[in-house]
Amino acid sequence: PGAPVEAPPPKPKAYEKSGGAGGVIQLLDKILADAAREETELLTTERSAQASYEAMVRDINAGLKADETAIVDKTKLMEEATAEKSEHEGSLLANGEEIQRLGDTLSATHLDCDWLLKFFDMRQQARQEELNAIADAKAILSGADFGTAEAAPEAEAQ
Repeated sequence: PGAPVEAPPPKPKAYEKSGGAGGVIQLLDKILADAAREETELLTTERSAQASYEAMVRDINAGLKADETAIVDKTKLMEEATAEKSEHEGSLLANGEEIQRLGDTLSATHLDCDWLLKFFDMRQQARQEELNAIADAKAILSGADFGTAEAAPEAEAQ
């Protein structure tokens, strides 16, 4: 009995919530808030991407319609140009045939002209002789006597 008594154990503190337990809930709340913020950002990004996609599709469709219109217009122009080209080629062919015909006519006329020039002097002489013969024939028919007139000078000369 005489031994010293040990001191009684200290009294436990009053019960309080642990500070560490509140951190887990806060962490879960923070994770939920981050997830909600991420979801909002993703939805906003998705809407923006969808709007951009729709605008791109509209632009592409408008471009395709413009290209189709341009193709139709250029096809019409090409058909018109082809028809005009065919018409001009036909005219060119007809003109070529006309030029060939005129060239043949020119050659024939040139040959006729060459013949006339070649025999011009001979024909002039023949014509003059013919005119002289006609004049003599008129004179004979009018009563001229060429036979005696020619014979008389020959007789006188002898």
